[in-house]
Amino acid sequence: MAKKYNKPSLTHFLILICIAVFLVEYYLGAIYGEDFLNNFFNDYGFSLENILLQRVWVFITSIFIHGGVEHLVLNVIALYFFGRVVELELGRKKFLFAFFISSFVGDLFILISTYLGLSSAIVPTVGASAAIFGLMGVAMLVKPFEFMFYPYLIPVPLILVALVYTLYNIGTFLVVLTGDTTSNISYVSHIGGLITGMLLGFTEEGSGKGFIALLFLLALLWLTPFVMTILGYLEIFNYINIISRIFK
Repeated sequence: MAKKYNKPSLTHFLILICIAVFLVEYYLGAIYGEDFLNNFFNDYGFSLENILLQRVWVFITSIFIHGGVEHLVLNVIALYFFGRVVELELGRKKFLFAFFISSFVGDLFILISTYLGLSSAIVPTVGASAAIFGLMGVAMLVKPFEFMFYPYLIPVPLILVALVYTLYNIGTFLVVLTGDTTSNISYVSHIGGLITGMLLGFTEEGSGKGFIALLFLLALLWLTPFVMTILGYLEIFNYINIISRIFK
């Protein structure tokens, strides 16, 4: 049985690290200029190129680097709300494990996406988003009806926030995948983190609730493109065409 704590101290600590690293980024950019900051992102962000160059530290450093104030603020707020639920409910060790393993699996999804030609091998990915999506995946199983004020001004169940996030990321990823638009956000790593978190939540909650939640996620992955097609956000979606495009 995981030891529970009254305060989400590690959640607060990780938030402070993200803020401190961003302040260092801002300082370096102000002193040495934009080119230095771009090199900083290239050296410490996650990419296939960095892995091939044996810069293994990017598995960790990329988590705490953020690309701007908005990126930082959104991640910090999400980390607070989802992180505190997991840390208070499951304890510090499981919280840390969920945070980092979700980020690492998100990075693995980036590598696979790169090998399939869906992501750039040289553009670095930064931010704690994959780890946060992992925490969200855990939280939506272990505490689905925990009320929270994020991202709304009224309290809503955590499961509802998680579903909105999930649908948005799946939908946007599909739009990018079909070539209708481009994005520098690694939605594929978000999905990798979410799946990892849900699997961890599955182990905590047992086969009943976890199995139903995983089936629901698979249903979302399968049905979302068809719904988006009907609503006009995508042209006629065909999984075979997408697969053919990847391996052509």
